[in-house]
Amino acid sequence: MHVDTPSSWPSLSPGRLRSRLGSRRPLRETQRYHRVGHTRDVSSVNRHAAAAALRECIRVQRAHVDVIGGIRTGVVLIVLMAVGHQVGLIAEGLSLGIGALFAALADSADSPGRRLRSMAWGTLWSALGTLIGGLVSGNDVLHIVIGFAIAFACGYAGALGARGGLIGTLTLVLFAVFGGDVIGTGIAFLDFGLVLVGGAVYIVFALAATPFKRIIMGRLTVARAYRAYAEATHRSLLEMTAPTVAVEAMVARTVADHMGMRGATAEWINGFIVDLERTRLVLLALLALKERDEDYAVRLAQASGLVARRIGDSLVGPLSRDVATPLAALEALTSTAPNERLRVLAEDLAQPLRDAAARLEKPWPIGRRSELSPPRIVNPPVMPNLREHWAAGDPVREHAVRLCVAFGIANLVALLISVPHSYWLPMTVAWVTKPDLSGTVTRVFMRVMGTLVGIVATIGFVFVADAVNLRVIVSILAIGVASYLFIGYIWANYPVAVVGITNFVLMYEFLDDAKAESGIVTRVAFTVLAGVWVLIVATTRPRHSSLTALDALERMASAIRAYAAAVREGRDPTDARTTVDRERLGALTAVSAAATEPHGLWERPAPHVDPSDAAVLLTDALQAASFVVAEELLHERQEDGPELWQSFDATLDDMESRIKALRAG
Repeated sequence: MHVDTPSSWPSLSPGRLRSRLGSRRPLRETQRYHRVGHTRDVSSVNRHAAAAALRECIRVQRAHVDVIGGIRTGVVLIVLMAVGHQVGLIAEGLSLGIGALFAALADSADSPGRRLRSMAWGTLWSALGTLIGGLVSGNDVLHIVIGFAIAFACGYAGALGARGGLIGTLTLVLFAVFGGDVIGTGIAFLDFGLVLVGGAVYIVFALAATPFKRIIMGRLTVARAYRAYAEATHRSLLEMTAPTVAVEAMVARTVADHMGMRGATAEWINGFIVDLERTRLVLLALLALKERDEDYAVRLAQASGLVARRIGDSLVGPLSRDVATPLAALEALTSTAPNERLRVLAEDLAQPLRDAAARLEKPWPIGRRSELSPPRIVNPPVMPNLREHWAAGDPVREHAVRLCVAFGIANLVALLISVPHSYWLPMTVAWVTKPDLSGTVTRVFMRVMGTLVGIVATIGFVFVADAVNLRVIVSILAIGVASYLFIGYIWANYPVAVVGITNFVLMYEFLDDAKAESGIVTRVAFTVLAGVWVLIVATTRPRHSSLTALDALERMASAIRAYAAAVREGRDPTDARTTVDRERLGALTAVSAAATEPHGLWERPAPHVDPSDAAVLLTDALQAASFVVAEELLHERQEDGPELWQSFDATLDDMESRIKALRAG
């Protein structure tokens, strides 16, 4: 279950950029590096991009693992497939299962009205993709023409936002599947109806399983923010201060507003968010003082992360967690601070977590005690958004054109070669083609890795099924497990989700009496071929992120200066701090993409952001922001430190000089 936020975008953290991609280069060397017209070796840049993509393949964002949604989807799929097998309608069961699976993918952690709208639109457009694919499957010429057209339309759906882009992808995937092979019943309108019914079954079950007055989705988003904080505290200090946690907290506030929380309920849920935000700010301030005792700062951060993890788990888990034990350990560590300033910050770090733990022990204002008044859902304008992105050179329009070319030609090739499972080629193209070059490269590596592991997992399930002579039971249970992996990990680790969807397809075929080994080699070959083809299209005249990254860095520097001015002048810095969080996230995303993009074919003239420069710039930004936060918190305790302002000015001046040097080329 997912909320569309920048925090869910794949990107590299500043700590990872600095520690793995390069070291800090002095400013004079940076200027000399660009002044002599230095250009990076193409092969080394592409090797670096591949290495970065592989690292992202094995990273699991634990805060975004959707255990409940995965289990819910797995149960629905097991029931649908079991009923289909029992009544002798396996083909119908597949179409029902696909409808339920894609409705689950379109679900979101939000108010019931917004969830219903998202799942309903996802189901409807998935069914339309199924219908169109089935109708053109017998006419190759029409299939090819419609393939190009629907690919452009689905790519351009990104103009309606991240949710529109996701639904466009689902539509295109099912067009490729049902248009390229005899999937489901083979009757277009029947499969269309079955996908709708399957989606409706999941929607009813999902909404019934999350009673509105229990505010499960609101608690889930708050828990996700606490878990994100806990995950961050077990990384390097630089990575701890990435703005991901701030974004998760903002998402939680948004969901609370969407659910119409009022009175005691709003005060209760917002109290958790305020406590987490206060804790996060102290963690950021620790970066400014870590030179005094870095080991203590790391241990303090990790101890606070353990408390946050227990709080997050308690908010959504069926059983209360032991928060008292890790909280006592944190308080014991607080009392051993090596100096007064760290003691002040340590106390500031522990107090909000104490408040959150105490709030857990009091009666929760949910259920019959909840105070909810959902606001009216305002539909965003469709046509103005579509017209806005129609201009030549717009990123959304360029993505639509690339997807049209990549998918259309892959669809053409699949029809020309006419081998079993050839639909796997355009289907894979639809899954892995992303609007940005860095995201596409990473997604290709993830898809290939996930497909290979999914095939191995399928072989394991088949071996077990044959060994115990329980083909049907093992197959249906495997489909349930595959559905859990797909939905549970789609936003946490894409390769694991690919393992799930690959296993889902192959185990269905095994349940339908097909040989497990049939088509495995073909699918692997088509996955690799699709990846290579998408990379060729993506790296031809690519839209690099370098200029976007430099613009984002300049906006971030300006936001940090405005935040510092508010603190220095004694004004309320809340809005300025929120702006810094937003601009830091935008800069982190843009710079990470720019620093890991490979060289392309027939490139447009644009500066390249060197990984070492990117690491230094992001480090400077984090340190500058941490100096201001530390001064803000210490000022509340009358513990101002003039040396912090001196460090801030020097760090931000250095950062702005580096940005100018990079822009000058």
